[in-house]
Amino acid sequence: MVIVGAGPIGSTVANIIAKDGYKVLILEEHLKVGLPTHCTGKISVNALMELNLPNIGVQHKVKGALFCSPDLNFLRVERKEVQAHIFDRSVLDQWLLNRAVDSGTTIIKNAKVRHTSIGSHRIIVYYRHKNETHAVSAKIIVGADGAVSSIARHFGLYSKPMSETRFAVQKEMTNLKNLQAEFVDIYLGKKFAPGFFAWLVPTGEESAKVGLGVIPTPSKTPIQYLEHFSRFHPIAKTKLEGGICIRQTVHILPIGGALNQTVSEGVLIVGDAAGQVKSTTGGGLYFGITCAKIAGNVISKALSTSDSLLQKDVLMEYQNLWEAQLGKEIKRSAKIRHILDSLTDDELNYLFYIIRRDKRLISIIESEGDLDWQSGLTVSLIPHLTRSLIKRPKLLLKLGKILVD
Repeated sequence: MVIVGAGPIGSTVANIIAKDGYKVLILEEHLKVGLPTHCTGKISVNALMELNLPNIGVQHKVKGALFCSPDLNFLRVERKEVQAHIFDRSVLDQWLLNRAVDSGTTIIKNAKVRHTSIGSHRIIVYYRHKNETHAVSAKIIVGADGAVSSIARHFGLYSKPMSETRFAVQKEMTNLKNLQAEFVDIYLGKKFAPGFFAWLVPTGEESAKVGLGVIPTPSKTPIQYLEHFSRFHPIAKTKLEGGICIRQTVHILPIGGALNQTVSEGVLIVGDAAGQVKSTTGGGLYFGITCAKIAGNVISKALSTSDSLLQKDVLMEYQNLWEAQLGKEIKRSAKIRHILDSLTDDELNYLFYIIRRDKRLISIIESEGDLDWQSGLTVSLIPHLTRSLIKRPKLLLKLGKILVD
């Protein structure tokens, strides 16, 4: 079989299938696995245990978050225990790939898939490597090639408009003197990050990943938005002054929910490529690796009973299983993101105001909040907000839509 993409999702699929004795080839378009970095590398403690991931490449640990409203008021959410680890993705991704290789996987880097053809018994994958075109046949091709997946597009499975993506840019910075290093900072407001939010994720006492996601405009690129945020946000700029940028990356966040179909004849799409992410934050490691494990087990079982191209009806077991486990949460996450995007800065400020003045609401957030299953907290909070929102009927109506499936 062929897997396109050597990130944590592709490597997880590969490891499961290779361990069962099947030939696995990963085609990776970059020379170094894990670079360029496409996320903050933040993984909850619960996810680490559930997914059985190692503490390899951990840069830092955080206990909570500081949410900054558009009018510059902070909402502090924390627990006594560490809630998440911040990973160096290049280290984690390489470990996951090494594990797959040790299980028997073959990896070809700097390999770009050009096109494919489907026969009655095999898929032929044509890829470019070292200025030459090569071909390999397989019973199945797995698209683990990230947001706006070329594999999903090629096979007609990509079903998302560009309005359901965000462009993100992130800097890795050192020499930062004013960090609150046990907290992730989240900055809301359309002035600095329209369509998403800005973040500051500490990777040490004096280092952090600083970025934002936006709906780009003709007049300003995502990089320009980040420069504007870094220089002019009244609070963030005090934390970033004197900082040294050691790396900057740009990537796309799929925030509109999962693809309608994640399998076809001889094709399976997984991870960011399938839209299996938390639309509220853009985070995809937990959902993606969970789905990768499902995919690996389904494919391995299918390979044991077929000598030719894996059929869609067989691969549908993967779609049925991941939808049963994660489908509702992914859909609700996308719905919450849509509603958040509809809020004006004034409405966000009011929400911050009523939560900050009510210790009961903060207690609910701190006790019931789950980094991986975020919709449950939102559903729990809304009934408690109703009385305060009566004076803002439009805002109450918007938030009430979250409760309607």
